[in-house]
Amino acid sequence: MSERTRNDVLRELAQSDQRVFAQLMYDLEPHPLQRGDLLGSPRVVAEHLYFIDSGVVSLVANTRSGNSVEVALVGREGVAGIADALGNQPLPYSLIVQLPGLAYRAPKALIREHILSCSALHELLMNYSQRVMHQLAQSALCNRFHTSVQRLARWLLLTAERADTNRFELTHEFVAQMVGAPRSAVSESASTLRAKGIIDYRRGVLTIRNAKRLHKIACECFDVVSHSANGGSGAWLADLKKSTASRNG
Repeated sequence: MSERTRNDVLRELAQSDQRVFAQLMYDLEPHPLQRGDLLGSPRVVAEHLYFIDSGVVSLVANTRSGNSVEVALVGREGVAGIADALGNQPLPYSLIVQLPGLAYRAPKALIREHILSCSALHELLMNYSQRVMHQLAQSALCNRFHTSVQRLARWLLLTAERADTNRFELTHEFVAQMVGAPRSAVSESASTLRAKGIIDYRRGVLTIRNAKRLHKIACECFDVVSHSANGGSGAWLADLKKSTASRNG
């Protein structure tokens, strides 16, 4: 039954308690994720929680002057809106769909009922919320100390990891907002990576051509966040490195 979803939290729940998993899946509804969709607004308690099956959702912080930066991102390893299920204080971030896909969603109140009745689900969501905290803390360090090209390389790897692909549609303006750098700096960084044959960018489609070299350029924040999200497994990056190496070969 767990084959119905690719979401890691739901699949882990299925392994620990099939009955609770079946009950939760009965209450969840498929919800398509379209690029740019707003799933949650700053300081507003979200109505739904989204178990991401495919695609990527960004937690984005905004200033009063309109500047923005991504502070965390969610793929099929997690849940968008997790803070609203575990507490009553909403986060000061937006939840924005970065890459299209599919999620399974349910009202926050219903998820809370499942949490109260199932210790396994409660533990899984608490563990995942800790991973989000790791991302938030690492983002603060990254945006303060690392260069635009390092942050771009880190962001591309994290996005590819969660999207399970080395090819996605992006604009320089959108990437600049996510990385927290001026568009000119992002364009220059992307040109540097492209000139080295590490990425390709044509007609709004970005392709990672050499994941091994991109990993070397990325700051250590990628390893910290990826390690946390995957329980210490580096299998995904190893597969991507092998895949892009074979294409280049």
